[in-house]
Amino acid sequence: MKTRGIPRALRRTLQVGAALVGATLVTVVLWCLIPLRPTVAPIQPRPETRFWEMEKGYRIAYQSLPARAVPGASPGAPIVFLHGGPGGYVHSAIVRTLSPLAERGHDLYFYDQVGSGLSDRLARPRDYSFLNHVADLDEIVSRRISPAGGRVILIGHSYGGFVAAEYLALHPDRVERLVLSSPGEIQPTLFDDAGRWVNEIRYPVPPTLRFVAPLEVPLDGLRFWPPRALAAMALSIVNVKLMEDREADGVLNGLAADFTRGMVCEPLNVQPEEGGAGFYSHGWSGWYGELEDPRPLLRKRDQPALVLQGACDMLSYAGTYEYVDLLPRARYHFIEGAGHILWWDRPAEYLGAIDEFLAESLR
Repeated sequence: MKTRGIPRALRRTLQVGAALVGATLVTVVLWCLIPLRPTVAPIQPRPETRFWEMEKGYRIAYQSLPARAVPGASPGAPIVFLHGGPGGYVHSAIVRTLSPLAERGHDLYFYDQVGSGLSDRLARPRDYSFLNHVADLDEIVSRRISPAGGRVILIGHSYGGFVAAEYLALHPDRVERLVLSSPGEIQPTLFDDAGRWVNEIRYPVPPTLRFVAPLEVPLDGLRFWPPRALAAMALSIVNVKLMEDREADGVLNGLAADFTRGMVCEPLNVQPEEGGAGFYSHGWSGWYGELEDPRPLLRKRDQPALVLQGACDMLSYAGTYEYVDLLPRARYHFIEGAGHILWWDRPAEYLGAIDEFLAESLR
């Protein structure tokens, strides 16, 4: 820094300021280098855990519940549950909630998307992508569950709902029917010439539905994410892992123990975290920059579809109802007293709506 010609007092102030800035930067860098200790124990394999060896070289963990024979009835189509996130995992609560469907003659499959739960982590942050999760689903359905060409029933929750819808758009011959619970918004997001979100104009909340704002949990920057985690996110842009997966996943598990309080109507219904979050999958699996708009294909799909949403859902009605508008045979089901994770608040109502839908004729 050139200081000649600058008054001595000002020069001294600039020098002190530069020293403070330098010290602050050094402090932040050192802070970001200190490993973070997990506050939630990492998920452990269960006795029923199995693994699929995927064509791309990694393993996907899953749990299956075999169908029970129903006298006088033909076996139902296999059911595949797709969890939320990205970077979520199969929580034991959803297995318990949906397990009665096996008694109705359906094989049930619950799998952790790659990068989360008990499934393998990928080497680089940008190895994760939305379309890779869709491709994994196709391999699982077409080569693991129904290699003879049979159709499956997809139950997709949150992010998994959009994965399921994209799969229906691309592979309609593989899907018998679709259940979407609190589905993630269809991408890409559409705006009009004035920059307004098109969905808010097309799908106003009906006066018959009473939504309740969920508990607000701060999700903004420094008040929520540790600086080391923010630095890890930044470095993932250039495909570098600042934190190893175990440490990074521990960060997200700890945060999830807090932000899931905003995913229910009644905070007492929040279930304990089971340690399966996937930090790096959470980042790049939600990038849709190269995704083609699936809406034209979804308008052509005639599979029956059920769209479920709770009164305290953190996601908007406008984003959720678009699925009902696009899919010719879709209907909307509203559950009072339920939040984003509907089965934590209202497990019986959630299962009952799905059970009734699956019992209906396809035509």
